[in-house]
Amino acid sequence: MNLSISRCCSAQSLLRHYMVVRTKVVVFLLAIFSLSAANLAQAQDSCGAACVFAGPRMASVESSEAELLGPILSGLLGTDVSLSVLDWNAMAGANIDLLGLLGENGQDVTVSDPGQIANVDLTLLDLVQASAAVAEADGDTALVNALNALSVPIAELNQTINLADLITIGLPQGALATLELNALDLIGGAIQLYNYENVVTTTQPIALNNAILQQFGIGGAEILLQVVEPPHFECGGAGTQFHTSTVRAKLSVDLADIGLDTAVLDGALGALLGGLIATDVTLGDVDLYFEFGRVDGTILSADPVTETASVILAPSAIDLFLGGIDDAIFFNRNRPIAQSDVEFATIAQLDVSLFGGLVQENAGIRVKSFAQSAPQISETLFFSPPYPQRQSTGDGASSFSDLIGTLAENLDVDVEDSLGNLVGPLIDTTIEPLVGDLVGGLLVDAISPSLDLTVDPLLGFFGVGIGEAEASISGVTSICTDYADCPISGRAPDGTATANYGSPYHLIYETLFMGSAVPDMESGPQANPTATGDDESGIDDEDGVVLPPLPVGTTQTIEVSVSETGGEAGYLQAWIDWNGDGTFGAGEQIASDMTSSGAGVISLSVAVPLNARPGASFARFRWSTQPGLDPIENAPDGEVEDHAVALSGPPRPRLSGQVIADTGTGNGSAHDGALNGGEAGLAAVSVRIETPDGQTIAVTSTDDLGNWSVDLPPGFEGPALARVVVPDGMLAISKSISGSPAIVSSPPNDGGGILLDLAADSIVSNLAFGLVPVPRLSENSVAYAQSGQIALLFHDYVAGSKGSVAFSVEDLSLPSEGAASVALFHDEDCDGTLGAVISAPFAVEVGDRICILSRVATGSGLPDGAAITYRLTAITAFDDVSVTLQADNTDRVTIGSGGGIIVEKTVENLTRMTGESHSNSGGPADILLYRIRITNTGIDSVRGVHIHDHTPPYTSLDGGITQTLTIGSGTECTLALPDIVTPGYVGGIRWECDGEVLPGSAATFEFRTRIDK
Repeated sequence: MNLSISRCCSAQSLLRHYMVVRTKVVVFLLAIFSLSAANLAQAQDSCGAACVFAGPRMASVESSEAELLGPILSGLLGTDVSLSVLDWNAMAGANIDLLGLLGENGQDVTVSDPGQIANVDLTLLDLVQASAAVAEADGDTALVNALNALSVPIAELNQTINLADLITIGLPQGALATLELNALDLIGGAIQLYNYENVVTTTQPIALNNAILQQFGIGGAEILLQVVEPPHFECGGAGTQFHTSTVRAKLSVDLADIGLDTAVLDGALGALLGGLIATDVTLGDVDLYFEFGRVDGTILSADPVTETASVILAPSAIDLFLGGIDDAIFFNRNRPIAQSDVEFATIAQLDVSLFGGLVQENAGIRVKSFAQSAPQISETLFFSPPYPQRQSTGDGASSFSDLIGTLAENLDVDVEDSLGNLVGPLIDTTIEPLVGDLVGGLLVDAISPSLDLTVDPLLGFFGVGIGEAEASISGVTSICTDYADCPISGRAPDGTATANYGSPYHLIYETLFMGSAVPDMESGPQANPTATGDDESGIDDEDGVVLPPLPVGTTQTIEVSVSETGGEAGYLQAWIDWNGDGTFGAGEQIASDMTSSGAGVISLSVAVPLNARPGASFARFRWSTQPGLDPIENAPDGEVEDHAVALSGPPRPRLSGQVIADTGTGNGSAHDGALNGGEAGLAAVSVRIETPDGQTIAVTSTDDLGNWSVDLPPGFEGPALARVVVPDGMLAISKSISGSPAIVSSPPNDGGGILLDLAADSIVSNLAFGLVPVPRLSENSVAYAQSGQIALLFHDYVAGSKGSVAFSVEDLSLPSEGAASVALFHDEDCDGTLGAVISAPFAVEVGDRICILSRVATGSGLPDGAAITYRLTAITAFDDVSVTLQADNTDRVTIGSGGGIIVEKTVENLTRMTGESHSNSGGPADILLYRIRITNTGIDSVRGVHIHDHTPPYTSLDGGITQTLTIGSGTECTLALPDIVTPGYVGGIRWECDGEVLPGSAATFEFRTRIDK
């Protein structure tokens, strides 16, 4: 069988020799070098591989052989096959592309795994027609005509063969870049397989060449052939075993025209019997049975670095039987033929004439014998350059003569016991030994040479012979593979498409690689989501590429370290998936057939497109002697490196910082714009970045720890104001910045924000904003008093942060001069008891509570309905900052008994079950229940009653709140704010009463809050 392989680059880099095994066996040897000098030997052992083809081997077909091939095929198939000598030579001299043959209808296809051919059922006609289609595509008209001629007789054969029983390929496709099978080898092997799988008995004998036979006096001969075991074409690693066919043959020889010289027998009998005796032997047919054992071989080693190889071959053994074997045994492929299966068969008649012909006697001559060719010792053949090179095993002189000679020596003769009393007693002692000599001589002198000239040529079709084997090597190549490891499934970097970067591989040569070392060997695809599958075992061989940052719109230099010492130019191809769609498009190639200048480093100037998608993506770099590689095709040599890359957008400012409760709690420093002590960050606070004229640039919000960050639009430059959107109930109190002073303008403050002068690549961190709760003063109060009496009005102040608060009475309005006086007293226990007169500011910490009683003393003689009004003012000055805040309550005292609405507010810590009081305490996550009671203490109805409140600082609505209630005889009060009650709400609360609140009517409004963590 002929086999050729080429690596698409050059003969030097790929065609390192192919092997042919004679006994008519062909071996194509493939091998690989190692990953590095340290583990080269080990890698060679695991990488060495071969494609071994054992089958027919007829480089050309003579006319006499052509006359035999038709009958051989006819006998094996059970149908008449007759082709011309030109057709046979067209098949013997042509090669067929195997991978092209495996495509549908013979069309060339890409087979990613040659093992895919292992389970294909097809008829012989399918195979022949597919081969013809490949031959036609190659322009081989002679082969097309020959295969078309063969299609006619085999069209009636409907049974199938399975190619797995004929061919096994365990090598990567790249190692078999162009694998061609000899057409006669392929068709002949398939016909033998067909006979083995579908033909139970061979019924059509083959007539041997009469012209040759007649030279030896033989009147004719017919042979029946049967394939006991078909040949197998193997492609595998070191230790791969291969073999030819095992064939049985039954040869029937017509010896009727041969006369034997019986003078010796006549003389011996005459001497013993004392008279003239004449004998004659009339020959008939002789049946010989052959079992041609297969040639076995094993690939031992192949080293493409030294270009040496070795193979062990064992020439076949042949069993030869003379006599008779039952057809049920001969055609039984499941058992070998044993010597005990041979029975005596009559091959001649002995005639004896006594006393001048007065007495005539005769007896049948039966014979049987067995011979086996001498065991052949397996031999190891060693090959080294130059190639092609052929070697053989055996002595080269073995032929049928030796085998027939052994058959003659082992001959067992049985003359029938039908002779008379004179001659009969001499059968065992005289007649049988002398007849044995005659038959033995006949075997050696006539049958042996005729077999050499007629049967031995038939053996070439089956790839077997006697006593020798031959091997030829003409190419060595690598089959170790380095695979890409970009993802081939899952989401592409753009989050929409599917990753489909492909998994190409390169055959590894130590003369061609990227980085500092030959890549490690991989048996299959290494794809994973981060393109690191090639780095997870063995050495990290992805060290050939140095990837810089890749900002969009910039030009960057990528350096690729390459090595090529085999005398051929290497070509670098590279791609980056700019748009993140999961493939390497034609417009994404950044290197095309780049070569090394000799320094070992290729520098790529890469312009990152403006429309590249910022974020994670992937790059692929391929180094091979094959130019023009695309991103996914397999390569005959070199290395592939895949890398994850990060594409950054155009330069854009990035700001970050924190929003904190800058209250100084827990011994912290209040109002300094820094987180310290027991202070905490504030969650869900919006931060806006604006132009100085108030246009929004970007908006973000704080996380649970109060941290925030924001990227401004790409390319933004100039002034920008960072400010916090102060939540209801909070006050911006401080700010700070830690960053490059060059980008901070002076003065830095504008409306509570921080004014920055930004460059396109500015990164400003630690922009901090401090907020504190707004101090609370409650509530506006209304009271009634008789002229000359005293009214006490209750007020409650809660501090939001560290500082001081001063209380005063402002805008006192009297019905007449001296009509009343107002003084402020400290209610220390918040229980309505007058304490000391308030005459100085109070120092406060966050959450401190101060209760104030406003004492209004009315003068005598004031008329009913006269009113005294004023504002209770609380001015809070915050420590260490020049920030003050004023809060006011408006009080009204009316002279007379008309009464009015009295409001009382209490709080209860439900979590700690503290009971209801005007003040309380709690901790994070505690639930507080607030109650607001209103009572009309007057004698007149009051209309338009609205109750206002606010969620206290550091709390949010827990969900429970009065929705509606009815006061007195039917006035309904409903919740007006918030519009929708949701847990976590922070802000104002308002109920509105629609109608009159009658004298004596009372109602209690409730809401629950949770103290924030």
